[in-house]
Amino acid sequence: MTTLYLTLQPQESGKTFTYNYCSVSIELTLDRSLKCSDTYSILLYNSHLMLLCGAKTSDNLIERSGKTFRANFHDNHIWVPGDYFLLLRNGAGMVWRFDIRLDETGQFHVQAPYSCPKMSDEDMLSGRLYGKKTQWRLLSNRSGHMQLKRWAIQRAKENELNEMRSSMLEKRIELSDDLLISSRTRPFNNSSIILLMHACEVDSERKFANCESFYDTTKSNPYEALNEFFDDSHAKSDFFSLIEDSTKKHTYVFSRIGALLENGGKTIMKAIRAHWPDGKDSAVFYGSGQEISALLEQNPSLGQIIPKENRLSMEPYSLEEMLHTFFEETASANLTLSPEAVDKACRIISHAYEQGIIGHWQKQDIREYVTQNLKPSYCKNAINGMRTGGLPLEVQPSDIDEAYFLNQSDAYNEALKELQAMVGLKEIKQSILTLSHRVKFFQERRQLGLHCSEGMTYHTILTGNPGTGKTTVAKLLGKIYHSLGLLSKGEVVYADRTTIIGKFIGDTEENMKQILKEAQGNVLLIDEAYTLYTKGDERDFGRHAIECLLDVLTRKNPDILIVFAGYKKEMDTLLSMNQGLDGRFPYHFHFSDYSVEELMQIAEKLLATDQYELTEEARALLQQTIREAVAGHHESFGNARWVEQFIHNGIIPALADRVSGSPHATGKTGYQRIESIDVRTAAERFKSKRVEIGRRPAIGFCA
Repeated sequence: MTTLYLTLQPQESGKTFTYNYCSVSIELTLDRSLKCSDTYSILLYNSHLMLLCGAKTSDNLIERSGKTFRANFHDNHIWVPGDYFLLLRNGAGMVWRFDIRLDETGQFHVQAPYSCPKMSDEDMLSGRLYGKKTQWRLLSNRSGHMQLKRWAIQRAKENELNEMRSSMLEKRIELSDDLLISSRTRPFNNSSIILLMHACEVDSERKFANCESFYDTTKSNPYEALNEFFDDSHAKSDFFSLIEDSTKKHTYVFSRIGALLENGGKTIMKAIRAHWPDGKDSAVFYGSGQEISALLEQNPSLGQIIPKENRLSMEPYSLEEMLHTFFEETASANLTLSPEAVDKACRIISHAYEQGIIGHWQKQDIREYVTQNLKPSYCKNAINGMRTGGLPLEVQPSDIDEAYFLNQSDAYNEALKELQAMVGLKEIKQSILTLSHRVKFFQERRQLGLHCSEGMTYHTILTGNPGTGKTTVAKLLGKIYHSLGLLSKGEVVYADRTTIIGKFIGDTEENMKQILKEAQGNVLLIDEAYTLYTKGDERDFGRHAIECLLDVLTRKNPDILIVFAGYKKEMDTLLSMNQGLDGRFPYHFHFSDYSVEELMQIAEKLLATDQYELTEEARALLQQTIREAVAGHHESFGNARWVEQFIHNGIIPALADRVSGSPHATGKTGYQRIESIDVRTAAERFKSKRVEIGRRPAIGFCA
């Protein structure tokens, strides 16, 4: 029986195992049935196919004594409890796999090895791919690249097949090098394409292009950059170079593909297709999942050219990948962490990840923490240390702000707390809480490797009279969805008919495109959306705005939340006239008018926020004034907005007049205490100027 022993040596001797940089020692004793004189390769992977260490007996990294191999790998890597596997490959191409479990104490538990057949994943990982050692190792250590790694393994098998066919004088199987790579929000790196192509033995000359540069209306020829990109710059002056260049394959790599969906996009795609003939050259498109989906919809022929197995997506970081990226970013910032700081950082990040707090984090989130929190904290403490005669060269545990990570959870909890603190809205609060639980439920299922249906949408309709909390709830939805990773930004972008509808043909579509571009990653709140649409009026440009919205509403995982807000009656009429809209809004929340008691609660909260106090007489009079306003209001009554205006534009000015006109010093309490005379003065002023929220005419609708 072949035996394997692995041990970890912490960065500081004498310390027990923690989350830390460790060297790993491997001792492997071969079974007699194996040829000890053969050359061997030893490779250690984690469960996410990150190549942690590897060597061949010919590398002089492995000591050999009879049937035993010993190797010490000092790779700069954090060892995390979890699953690993070691591959042993001999010179004859035979591969054995050892499944390994690393526990919380730093002990490895090794299962009995088993042989892996030719053309297996293990065969490719230890053979053909490892033959491209530098490129494969760099690619395998890229975070979120699991699908790219899987594609590389499959391509290695196909290359092996073609070599076998060639050796038997059979024609090679044509392989497609065209790729669609999507990422929900994470920008992609050109170097990943280079590594992938090298690891997969795609022999082509790569040209990278930003599609946004291909159409510039400020130039006399807006397609000047496009023409220059596809100019035959590869041709050489001498005959032999020309012959060589004519046989060279090219891979065109296109980023910022959102430009292909806008003005000039069709012309750009036509040029791309013209330089993509007969399968000789290839193209790689990468962008957000929404951009990839829209590109396939507008260019169905792409779906015929690019096979489904070549449509890859970036995935959320695993814990190991998140830690790996964290220490990459600290190194980029020229920060070195002490062993204690490494341990603290790993434990905090691991806890936050397992709790689902930072599961949606990406490289920019980690970089933001390092540059905006960790580095300033270290610099501040280091400067203070220099003042007392010392200079800490390493980041210390005290430099790591645990609250920063816990507050990521608070962003979600604080938004829910803010929602719960709103007066009334009991059913809406419960619906949003249930919706949030559903999102977290599916996220946790994915982390457990369970199947979840793709393409969930959360577009929402909010109906109710003015001042009932619709805008506030829309803001909170942005915060909640951002903390859950559904929106990359989570802010609110406002729009209505006046900002959307243009005066001339084409203006509305252009306005809508700009608004949607600004709203990417955010909540797009369209107030009184029904005013966009006039049924039967072909001259109304509003229908073009609805068409643009329908295009976005049909996309899966669009990184945008569209919210329609307005009166219920008109909203129902709009949805009844356009069934395509109704089916795209799975969530409808209706906001009822506030009761007198609820409006009084809102008033007292507003006053308390600015440290005002009501006398008992003033409180009773304010409640009576609100009761009269509620009894006499019509449908455009402002609810909470009326209360806010009554306080800020009525009561507070009355208090200011009274205090400023007093000949006697009133002290601090005089500037805080609201008397009944202040409420009465405000009520008299408001009788002659009733505060209501005017209602816009519902264009195209009849009562």
